[in-house]
Amino acid sequence: MDDLVVANELNFQEEVLRSTLPVLVDVSTEWCAPCKLATPIVAQIAKERRGTLKVVMIDGNECPELVASLGVRGFPTFVGFVEGQAVERRAGFGGKRALEAMAEALVEKKHQP
Repeated sequence: MDDLVVANELNFQEEVLRSTLPVLVDVSTEWCAPCKLATPIVAQIAKERRGTLKVVMIDGNECPELVASLGVRGFPTFVGFVEGQAVERRAGFGGKRALEAMAEALVEKKHQP
């Protein structure tokens, strides 16, 4: 899990909004069963995409104000950022392929003129 960054209200702006890489944000909680299923896949994506995509975890229990500001209403929710702007959002865990497709789309959006 060394490739995953943990974000909160204090470092969200630096880790996500100011990132030079596209960012996949995973908003989860420890009590959420689908979140537990998604975590190893999210970690794998972080490892495989090191250098082209930043993967950030936010604990929904620890950061309620940040979660609310992101418009998250359920867990897990995945939000993709490119150049500080939220460009994609998925509520719920749709499986490995859905997360990989989201990661690929974020990287492609970064490289569009």
